[in-house]
Amino acid sequence: MELLDNAYQTLYASVASLDAQRIIRLVIIVGGYALLRNLAQRHLAKRQLDRKVREGQLAKDEKRVEELVDDPNSAQSAESNAFGWGNKTRQRVKRQEKLLEERIEELQKYQGNLDDDQDIADLLED
Repeated sequence: MELLDNAYQTLYASVASLDAQRIIRLVIIVGGYALLRNLAQRHLAKRQLDRKVREGQLAKDEKRVEELVDDPNSAQSAESNAFGWGNKTRQRVKRQEKLLEERIEELQKYQGNLDDDQDIADLLED
């Protein structure tokens, strides 16, 4: 109880000792703080929104560039072959041949693995 009485007395003494100059000073400080805090929050919110818009725009631009530029090593561009006699056609055919060779090698490796597994299984059964 003594603590509350001391706090009450201190608060009452500080409020009672306020004169016009201190009240004006207090109002200016509190009002300035409220004003600056509000302006700072708006500014920071605007910066965050601008940053998110820029990130979204960059993501859209990257996606658009990926859609527009064909990867020369991709299977899709090698499969979509239009007949022609130009340089692009020869390059496309070479890419198709390369992809076909890679797939044949993969199948041979896979088939080799299957044969190895069957040999091991035969050995284990005996």
